[in-house]
Amino acid sequence: MTSPTTCRAVVFNGDGTWDLRHDFRVPEPPPGGAVLAVEAVGLCHSDVSQLNGHKHVPGEVSPTVPGHEIVGRVQSLGADADLGVAVGDRVAVNIITFGEPYEGNPFGVRCYGYSFGLDEAEGLWGGYGEYMSILPGTQLVRLTDDISAEELTLFEPLSNMVNWLGQAGFRAGMSIVIQGPGHMGLTCAAYARHLGAGMVIVTGTADDATRLDTARRIGADHTIDVTVDDPVEAVMDLSGGFGVSVAVDLASATATPGLCLDLVHHGGRVVWAGLKDNQVVPVVSDKVVTRSLTIHGGAGGTNDSMAEACRILNEDDFPTGLLLGEVVDLDGIDHAMDLLDRTAETDAVRAVLKHG
Repeated sequence: MTSPTTCRAVVFNGDGTWDLRHDFRVPEPPPGGAVLAVEAVGLCHSDVSQLNGHKHVPGEVSPTVPGHEIVGRVQSLGADADLGVAVGDRVAVNIITFGEPYEGNPFGVRCYGYSFGLDEAEGLWGGYGEYMSILPGTQLVRLTDDISAEELTLFEPLSNMVNWLGQAGFRAGMSIVIQGPGHMGLTCAAYARHLGAGMVIVTGTADDATRLDTARRIGADHTIDVTVDDPVEAVMDLSGGFGVSVAVDLASATATPGLCLDLVHHGGRVVWAGLKDNQVVPVVSDKVVTRSLTIHGGAGGTNDSMAEACRILNEDDFPTGLLLGEVVDLDGIDHAMDLLDRTAETDAVRAVLKHG
């Protein structure tokens, strides 16, 4: 059976429009690199921001083939490739690579799905393509064949949680509030439970009924509808007036970063990770000083956190099925964007693009 010479991919134009093209050439492996047959890519609300031209990643360009929560099979390897994988392996892709530094990007960070234009090689550098190029030095981690590729795309948000909760010093017995029950917030809740949290609380709105129900199913002890109950009062009641150890902001609302400061106890830790599309956020910084709080910014994972996330998934020790959400194909991109933007007729805890 001969391999295809052309393939399909979605292109984000950066102005709110996208195109499905059928004429991309299947890549040849770069020197020292590889070609991946993409099986699935998890979709993220940041994809909507990217679609509309809101740049939040170093070196981000448009137009580009997007998609950064990538699972696929190694299709071919360059003759001198040293990526630690073999042809046919199912792998997770670390989206961070490094190129030449330049003004405004002193470390030369480049991200698959964001930083590569259509004029580089065959133009396939993101998970919305059926195939993609892999550069030398890219971290590829083997994944099990016993769980579907769609479910395994959870490795990327889980990698973030391993990193962020690690930075915050979260450990068994501690309590946590997660604001925002999107797929990142739900992954955070499930990982906190995996670590042996003493109490897990997830907040959302009246529009989040499906997601808050899922939060309870994956191990949250309590959920709070902030359109009904004051979240600070509710958390204080649940914690005996003490507050929680860690508060995580994974919402798009501008009020939630400041609310985090009221949810933790003296000496508590806060993780800010919910993007606001560069809106100004009201925060009383005196609370950080007078209550000796520590704030961490959640920008992504690390090589170590990605390896740990894949280990957890490979051991089938995480509720990937409950966190799958809705699966679409390349002909369902409009519906996928509606799901991410919360304008679809139905809600889903997550959206995943499956190829093939």
